[in-house]
Amino acid sequence: MQRPLLLCLLILSLAGCAARGVITLLPELDGQGTDLQRVFIASNRLSGSDDASQFIFEQDFGDVRDPNMRYGSILISIPPGHRTGNIEWPGAEEPDPQRHFVASDQRTFADARAFLKALDASGRQPREVVVFVHGYNVNNAEAVYRLAQIAQDFDAKVPVIAFSWPSAGNPRGYVYDRDSVMFSRDDLETLLTALTGPGDRKVLLVAHSMGSQLVMETLRQMAISGNRGALADISGVALISPDIDEDVFVQQARRITPFPQPFTLMVSDRDRALNLAAFLTGKPARLGSITDPGRLGNLPVQVVDLSDIEGGDRGGHTTAFTAPAAIRLLRDLATGASELIEGAF
Repeated sequence: MQRPLLLCLLILSLAGCAARGVITLLPELDGQGTDLQRVFIASNRLSGSDDASQFIFEQDFGDVRDPNMRYGSILISIPPGHRTGNIEWPGAEEPDPQRHFVASDQRTFADARAFLKALDASGRQPREVVVFVHGYNVNNAEAVYRLAQIAQDFDAKVPVIAFSWPSAGNPRGYVYDRDSVMFSRDDLETLLTALTGPGDRKVLLVAHSMGSQLVMETLRQMAISGNRGALADISGVALISPDIDEDVFVQQARRITPFPQPFTLMVSDRDRALNLAAFLTGKPARLGSITDPGRLGNLPVQVVDLSDIEGGDRGGHTTAFTAPAAIRLLRDLATGASELIEGAF
């Protein structure tokens, strides 16, 4: 009786969080005094529009799975007083660009070809792009604003793309989200294949939490199906707090040829969310909490242990992009000998 009772208490405690963030759209925003980050979006969430070529950012994307991919971009304004690692949500306040993340200049693209054309015309270095794959219990607004925050804090010099897959955005939706990962494999492969096709682009894949499972499943199926040309143009992979069984990860990795390099795991034994995931699966730990990298055999992966990093979210699940000390560490790695994410940040 104790195990089901504890599980219910854990879920109820998660469900008691504050209201979720939404994209605040201010079309007349002039950006004065703020930094601007354009986030490109590829999504298989069902939109409020019947037109597959249209986003409706005001209504946001929900948790319903859509067999059609949609493409767009949105300009995110970062307030002058932005604190590293933080998203300054308006919450119940009147949105103020001087104090909050807000959005403007939304664009929609009819298809992948128009999306790639806009990407190449973005004014940055389009031959290298970052694709960010969010994790469990994340709605579309959270995925987009989080990527804008990461791009700002890591001083991204290349276009950034949020692959917004249909998470339920609900702490009770763990199983739904795992099924959505399986649903989304083909769409992520479609995106990666398009990005690495004509245009000679390289792709850095960054995934968080359950999004790491989606990345590994997609890379595995690309290798098995013979889509190795696209695989060869993956310039690096970073899995942050990966919510994957370590045995499953090893089996997935062994089928991926060529294996992207560099390939980095960011882990912490203080990650409460992964401890809960391990509890739910009946295992002692998840990949993102691994304490003995030797268990991964001879896989060519670099493990960065963030367990001793202070700050960031209290649960330790987003330390890599919410703790200022972790952000400084990872930026140093990016520009130093280890070159964690070479050529992108």
